[in-house]
Amino acid sequence: MLDRLIRTLIETENEAADDLLLQALRLGAENEQRIVLAALVRRKTARGLTGIVLQYDNLPESLQRSILRDLGPFHHALAECGRSDDSSVRLAALRLIAIGRQGKLAYVISENLQNPDVELSKAATEALVALARWVATETRKLQAGAADQGSLAETIESSDAQASNSQGNGEELSQTSSISDDGDFEDSGSSSSEATKSYAQLMTQRPEIEAAVARALSIHRGSHVQNLLRAALLLADWPGSKTLAILNTAKHSGQTAMVRRLQQPPDTEHVSAFLLGASHGQLRSHFGSVFSHIEQSPVLDALLRKTHWLKDNGLAVCMHLVNRGTWWSLADLPRDIARRGPADTAAIAEWVAVSGLHDVEQDERMQALLNRINAEPDPKAQESVSARLRLLRLAIRRRRGSSVSLIRSLLSDPDERIMRMAAREIVRRKPVDFENILLKLMTTATPTVRRVIGRAIGQAGFENYWQRFDKLDRSTRKQAGKAMLKLLPDAIARLQRRAVAGSPDQRVKALQMVHELGIASMMQEALVELCADSNPRIRSKAVTALGEIPTAPSDLLVERLLNDSDARVRANAVEVLEARGDPQFVPILAQRAMAATGRERANAIKAMHRMKVGVAGSALLNMLRDERPEHRISALWALRQIGWWQLLNEVGNLAKGDGNVRVRRYAVGVLKTVSELVKEQKKVAG
Repeated sequence: MLDRLIRTLIETENEAADDLLLQALRLGAENEQRIVLAALVRRKTARGLTGIVLQYDNLPESLQRSILRDLGPFHHALAECGRSDDSSVRLAALRLIAIGRQGKLAYVISENLQNPDVELSKAATEALVALARWVATETRKLQAGAADQGSLAETIESSDAQASNSQGNGEELSQTSSISDDGDFEDSGSSSSEATKSYAQLMTQRPEIEAAVARALSIHRGSHVQNLLRAALLLADWPGSKTLAILNTAKHSGQTAMVRRLQQPPDTEHVSAFLLGASHGQLRSHFGSVFSHIEQSPVLDALLRKTHWLKDNGLAVCMHLVNRGTWWSLADLPRDIARRGPADTAAIAEWVAVSGLHDVEQDERMQALLNRINAEPDPKAQESVSARLRLLRLAIRRRRGSSVSLIRSLLSDPDERIMRMAAREIVRRKPVDFENILLKLMTTATPTVRRVIGRAIGQAGFENYWQRFDKLDRSTRKQAGKAMLKLLPDAIARLQRRAVAGSPDQRVKALQMVHELGIASMMQEALVELCADSNPRIRSKAVTALGEIPTAPSDLLVERLLNDSDARVRANAVEVLEARGDPQFVPILAQRAMAATGRERANAIKAMHRMKVGVAGSALLNMLRDERPEHRISALWALRQIGWWQLLNEVGNLAKGDGNVRVRRYAVGVLKTVSELVKEQKKVAG
């Protein structure tokens, strides 16, 4: 009976139903209120939803959470409530917009900022600040989550920068840091489903909130300017922020207030705005004097979480100017890092790296940081390993000729992967006496590190041949390749790795080397696998190389010929079958002589002619008379290859009257070739 009554109230268009349901919502028990609330939401009437907004503060907590989970149906009602003549309705709407984090409705808050009613304008300001605080808090939460997962770049600023790049701001988007050394070590940021959901919500709401705060700071002249300024600074934490853009907007009335605030030492929550603002010219002169006052622990901790801003060259220049680049002295640094974990200790190294100190002095400080990290109870713990890896990356980032003291220290790292990467970096930089540095490790290093050292000279030889391969003529590079194979016992293994696991261009290049150096038989298993690769260029090269191996399975070549989706692969398979000259392939070749692609068809005819199959001539004649111009051109190519001059009359007809200019030109070229052959024969005979 109750269900029928509720259904009737939902379906009726009488406004009295809204009044009845709202009365029940106000007076009913919690389980009754839940049913009534669902009925009002299903009705979707402005009167009913406005009543819910007005009663929100008096509802049980469970129902409030239910409303906040899905405020979509309330958007229109909240907009209407924000313009209501009843101030209590307006206040309720402003509170619900702030609590529900509805950035899309920030314009409703903006409309109430200039209201003569002091209570309404104050509530609007508080709502806007609450939304800005939520955005800033959620951003820091996502950053902390990314740091916990081992990512060296904060997820939210990275993706915000990507949004900025798409709008033409020129900021680098993805900050996810990953270093991979031949598969030895890879550290990539990953997001949980919850973080992804939070980020999606943040990016949906944030642009509207930023625009509303920037607009409010421009038009508001009341007593709430300081609160709006705080909201603007909270949101100025990425390069594309609309509130940060106020600094570059000369006519914006909030610019002076922001500049004045950024000329003072920042609070912890304003460090991002301070760093980004300081990269602008009009604040650059104040950066050094202000920066020297932010060494208090809370502000310094907030600063260390923003190490990715150091990618801004302007900030790096400012760092160089502060205290002549010293910042942390050797006396102050140990006291500061004594209270820090490995992650924060490694973050300090980022600032030291751009401090402007000489690289030798930087290494002194970084050695102290490394000693602090190694002093952890478990040096093989993930956090400690990630911190040492970060130090190694900073050392790798330096230009050649810099100090390698830190890299040498990491040659004895407890983690084998870091030790191996450090050894490779020493090989790459080749400092003075680097051979002796590496040879000392041969007795104590792990087998993989010893292999790196042992292959140092071999690696250089192989890379030299790889880089010069395309610049040499075929005969020279074949001779050089044969010599390289003799000198480097593992050259074939290196080449096989490039062919199997490199980029598509590298794999094609490696297969070409295999083909020209005649070492396909040593890589037969790898070539068989590559014949089924997803890239048609790789399959094509693999089929060609596999054809050089007498023991290669013929059924694989036939399978590629019949079933491969790429015409180039099928055409190469035909050439391989031609080279084998086995009569059992004649039926398949006869079938391919009627293929839909010109090159494949021409190759099949050429193969049948070489096997002395009588139908090759008639198949070539049919191809010369084909309606498709590309098939006629391929037929002319085949005729030139096999020298079937009995069909010169057909060639002459094509040269004179074919409707396609490319066919006519190709036919004329064939006739010129025949003419030159005849002249040479006459000279020899004469």
